[in-house]
Amino acid sequence: MRKSVSRSALFLIVFWLLPLKAFSITSLAEITPRIKRELVSIRSVERPTRQDQSYDPYFYFFKQPIPAGQGSFPLGTGFVLPNGKYVATSARSLENLNQVEVVSDSGKVFSASVVGIDKNLDLALLKLEGKGAASAFQGVDFGSSKESRLGDPLYLYGRSLKFVLVKTNLSATENSEGAYGRHWLIDSPTNPAVAGGPIVDQRGRVLGMAVFNPNGPDHFGVVLPAHFIIESAKELAEYGKPQRSWLGIVPRAVPNLDELDHIQEGPAKSGILIENLIVDGPAAKAGLQIGDSIVAINGKDISAVSQLFSVLDKHKAGQSVTLRIHRVAKGVMEIKLTLGELPNARELPNTENLL
Repeated sequence: MRKSVSRSALFLIVFWLLPLKAFSITSLAEITPRIKRELVSIRSVERPTRQDQSYDPYFYFFKQPIPAGQGSFPLGTGFVLPNGKYVATSARSLENLNQVEVVSDSGKVFSASVVGIDKNLDLALLKLEGKGAASAFQGVDFGSSKESRLGDPLYLYGRSLKFVLVKTNLSATENSEGAYGRHWLIDSPTNPAVAGGPIVDQRGRVLGMAVFNPNGPDHFGVVLPAHFIIESAKELAEYGKPQRSWLGIVPRAVPNLDELDHIQEGPAKSGILIENLIVDGPAAKAGLQIGDSIVAINGKDISAVSQLFSVLDKHKAGQSVTLRIHRVAKGVMEIKLTLGELPNARELPNTENLL
């Protein structure tokens, strides 16, 4: 006689067969209050000396500069890190200010000092100061951004002037096709309303920070993954600047042969084009020139800016690397270069993707 499986036993079998992720989704109604408690707006009592209104959240909302006579000026969004003492935000939003104010969800205002800036990542670290700051926040929970997959649903939070919540999806990671340097791409454009705000998964864990770049890809938003935030924040808190080696170049990946044909001649099929050089930087001292293409470092082919980042992460200032480059009219050659120490952000020119 066949034995039948009871309904309770069948339920247990199905339960264990289903992926854990199916039971880990938290409702948006639960996630949002938790995030809002750690979400802050960042403002200044000084009028920012902005060169470009496209970074101004007030201009984004109202299509005009902030009227004269205002007592404070909105800069952007930030979120409190797990220790409850520091705030992560977009470096571009701060406009070279050293002291700002942070406003909590409940309306409490705290002063905050700029501890350090990682210009390459567009990350700034603020330290909360003043009475009550130490107990006002608990900090967000980080998730593992390295485990994120293309198409994952995400939530984007902002509070530069108004509270903003955007549902979006992951379109590209730093290692996937279509990668944008070290940053992710999402299918909702980022803007000054959300710049510096957290990107959250369906369990309420922060997986990244929204970055606004008016020169970035159209129709997509740019996100700094959480593992870069965690690593850089530790360095900024301890040293006040990133502990990273650098070349002293402004790079651009050569995406295809058609573009390569327009900018240079020769056998190089891909590489990193040197668009600009920093005077007295390691690359300039080694004899590299604007227009050179870096095709390999220490024998490893380089075809994406993210690969260049990875190489620099594995080397310290003072170490030597061998670059294989292609130079117009001279062809392929090798140049030995001693890596330098990345200067303080305020000592660097105001340019993007500086390596």
